Amino acid sequence: MAVVAFEPIGFEGELVSVEVDIRRGIPSVDIVGLPDGAVKEARDRVRAAIRNSGFEFPSDRLLISLAPAGLKKGGASFDLAIAMAILLASGQLPYVASTIMSLGELELSGKVRAINAVLPAVAEGIKAGIRHFIMPRANLEEARVLAGPDVSPIDSLQGLSGIMSSFLLEPDRASRPFVTDFAGSPNSGFPINSSIDAAEEPDMEDIRGQPELRRAMELSAAGGHHMLLFGPPGSGKTMAARRMKSLLPNLDFDESLTATKLHSLAGLLPEKSGLMIRPPFRMPHHGASAEGMVGGGKHRKPGEISLAHSGILFLDEAAEFRTDVLQALREPLEEGRITIARADRIASYPSSFTLILSCNPCPCGNLGRSTAVCLCSQDEIRRYWKRLGGPLLDRIDIRMPVKAVNPSLITEGKGEGSGLIKKRVSKARVVQATRYAGKTYKLNGHLPAADIDVFCGLDAESKGFLIKRAEEEGFSSRAVHSVLRLARTVADLAGNAYIKPEQLEEACNLRRYGDSDIFWIIP
Repeated sequence: MAVVAFEPIGFEGELVSVEVDIRRGIPSVDIVGLPDGAVKEARDRVRAAIRNSGFEFPSDRLLISLAPAGLKKGGASFDLAIAMAILLASGQLPYVASTIMSLGELELSGKVRAINAVLPAVAEGIKAGIRHFIMPRANLEEARVLAGPDVSPIDSLQGLSGIMSSFLLEPDRASRPFVTDFAGSPNSGFPINSSIDAAEEPDMEDIRGQPELRRAMELSAAGGHHMLLFGPPGSGKTMAARRMKSLLPNLDFDESLTATKLHSLAGLLPEKSGLMIRPPFRMPHHGASAEGMVGGGKHRKPGEISLAHSGILFLDEAAEFRTDVLQALREPLEEGRITIARADRIASYPSSFTLILSCNPCPCGNLGRSTAVCLCSQDEIRRYWKRLGGPLLDRIDIRMPVKAVNPSLITEGKGEGSGLIKKRVSKARVVQATRYAGKTYKLNGHLPAADIDVFCGLDAESKGFLIKRAEEEGFSSRAVHSVLRLARTVADLAGNAYIKPEQLEEACNLRRYGDSDIFWIIP
């Protein structure tokens, strides 16, 4: 029988075999296999937990091996596996002729605490053919997303004897085919993250008197297009961005699984929760470090750009973020993944998200405001926008100036709610999913340049219009592709199979939208 633990490395991770050798000699416990401080301290936690749970800790020399030996191990999730391996080696637990994955942190009393990265661990275990999983009860719903009834919850070390005995009553479990208890859809009844409720999301009905902004948000949500909102303070940029999530449909099963694994690896998944079904919305502070945004650190955890996968990454006051942080967005915006290279190992995480940026038009915020005077010089304004950088802005499909709303409009009735807009967005996304079936992407905003001619073909009239407008605006090659992607989404929302000149015109306007006294500052 083998006891297996898990070490998260990037998005996948690696299984770790826990072996114990008991031999005569001066009582001691040695742990080998490149353990970090938390793993080394496990010997003291495990010794106390075993004794306080009614078992006997061997009074011999113990050698605990964590294999593969060349892989660094960290964290407290190895506690339960080490304790279990010791009890098996000393004959205090019944022998089961199969591999068991066991994860959990032990208190001195023997109670088992919740841990991170349970879902990735179970996924790797299933790939390796493991059919027995012992997990902390607080992580039960998360583990059962994939392993279903094959997960045995544990509250304290005392429960190990009963769990092992139950395994003996099911000798054919490891040989029977693996069948999940769900049908592969977020609405099929498997455990979900009930702490995330679409009904609690801010609604679009609160946005009044800004039809252009609402249209831009609908297009961004429908096609996954990146968007820049700029305008004076108090004009509603942040308010609008916070309501973008309410326009997005629920994640499909693959997206839910990936998003949940990323949040589990980062330790952000609430206890007693299962699969996430709503798209994530991440809003990091402008003081975030490059490591916090990109990911990495001692344990190579995912950063904000990975936690926003299949959802929205919102950078409020974007010009206040560090330059290296903003430029680090370029790779995931192009590739949909982020690679973290370190001396000992390379970790990779999925990072396909919709980027929403918001900022003031100038350092003082008054540029373009009719009721105030901007005191910023042209050099100050250029330096302000230069923080974002042309290469990053060139990847933004929608640039939307946001102006303060007339007070008389604020007192009027509510606008169109998120529910109705979401129906149109969902319908457009179904069209895109059908069109891109078999591709690695699902949305127009992620359409690679190589496939634009295939899916965004133009007739002679539309082609002539685009060429003329691109020459007038001085569009780069990337900007032309951006216009075509956006026009494809405009056509999908209108139910058109082909892109028309008026849809290209709307896409061009959204790419270079705004009053001349404001928009000249954007590359």
